[in-house]
Amino acid sequence: MKPASYRRLTEMREQTDKEFGKLVQKLLAIAFLETGVEALVERSIQGIDLEVTIAGKRFAFEVKTCEGDSLTLGKKDLEGLEREIKTGAEAYVAVLAGGLLDEWMILRYTPGEIPPSKSLSTFDLRPYRNRELERRVGDAFEETLEKHAATAIYKRQKGLDSELERYPARELA
Repeated sequence: MKPASYRRLTEMREQTDKEFGKLVQKLLAIAFLETGVEALVERSIQGIDLEVTIAGKRFAFEVKTCEGDSLTLGKKDLEGLEREIKTGAEAYVAVLAGGLLDEWMILRYTPGEIPPSKSLSTFDLRPYRNRELERRVGDAFEETLEKHAATAIYKRQKGLDSELERYPARELA
């Protein structure tokens, strides 16, 4: 991650507190839209966080942020991913840790391999990474962050929702 992006994320985390994770989720949605996905559904309330269609293939994402090198997935998160797999989607956990050297980790979810409500090391999850999806969204996220960080900080979720509405590929949940 570029130092400027790290500083923006740190500022966002400090100024938005509990809303930070949802704002990052919306920024990731915008980044995916910027890469030219066919369709995207972003949910702020219930269900899988993002559903994305790329080249006719459905992907479901649970989006997480963490400050250290560990994360916890709740039972509801895992159940949502498993439901998406049953409908034919590929399921992933998109993780953005809070360190200067951290970038998006897009982790393939396989039912039964991740225990619910247990603290997991992002280091141990590296074998599940999908580098192709990480490359697709990495630079786009940093550009999206550069462009929309002020909106995220000052206008919060409603401001980013207005930005999402500008994309024809965005579908309502």
